[in-house]
Amino acid sequence: MGDLIWIVGPVIGFIGMMSGGYWGVGCGWIVVPTMLIMGMEPLEAVGIGLLQMVPSTILTVVKQAPEIGWKRGEVGRSLAIPIGVGAMATSLLGKAINERMIGYFGSARPLQWLLIFFISFIVVQTMLSRTACYDDRMPEITPKKTGIAFGTGIATGIVSSMLGLGGGIFIRPLLTSGFRVPEYYTSRIVRMLVLVTTLTGGTTYLLHQSGFDWKVFGIAMLVALGGIFGFPLGAKMHRIVYDAGYAQHIHKSFAAIAVTIPVNTLLNMYGFPALSRFLMLVIAVVLTAYLVFFTWYAGKHPCR
Repeated sequence: MGDLIWIVGPVIGFIGMMSGGYWGVGCGWIVVPTMLIMGMEPLEAVGIGLLQMVPSTILTVVKQAPEIGWKRGEVGRSLAIPIGVGAMATSLLGKAINERMIGYFGSARPLQWLLIFFISFIVVQTMLSRTACYDDRMPEITPKKTGIAFGTGIATGIVSSMLGLGGGIFIRPLLTSGFRVPEYYTSRIVRMLVLVTTLTGGTTYLLHQSGFDWKVFGIAMLVALGGIFGFPLGAKMHRIVYDAGYAQHIHKSFAAIAVTIPVNTLLNMYGFPALSRFLMLVIAVVLTAYLVFFTWYAGKHPCR
């Protein structure tokens, strides 16, 4: 990777976390494949993907946490806490599972296929669903739904810490399509979950029998230098576009961008690293242009 990481790290952190703030899903789905394409070992890429999100999200999450609602009967207690507790407990297991899986299969190829599968599944699910918004009322959150939320948090903690994803990419469909939670609350709960899973799961990738992994920590913080500025900017863009009446566009546009990531990862896996790197650059430029232009457009042309 060499000196290129000093440039690529902050740039990918800024673009990735700007998109994460906009869609409320973190940015491991961008950072982990990019680190693999740049030549990092799979476990290093996953650790970096998790840890770089912690400094980037913490200030925004602290600012937005009171807006979730934490009184009896509100979504903070009935959904956010069960999801967060479940994810926090199991996100400590991801690294150990990865090490066993790599040892069993003799390579990290199954881990890469899992990443491709989960992102592809979320892309299809997002394309076929809609998010609750505006006039849609908050549905009743029954004890059964709270139990489902806790179970989903447990599964999310394991998968996110295995693949380097913040977890929002899995929780968002549950909240929007499954429970019909309005976008206003969904985005805030998801951002909080991203902080929880990345902090607990990411820490495990720093600790080895031989000591502290300064390489993973250093690159993660380098990526986070860009993310610290990108995440609050993306969250602000989300608010502008949402308030202008484009909640469904926010929901659907994620699928249009995310579908490129599995394709790019496959190119890198099967002997086309140069093409993969070029496409990653194109994706970064298109993603940035889209976020900036559509936010401007929505601000000038509100539809509600």
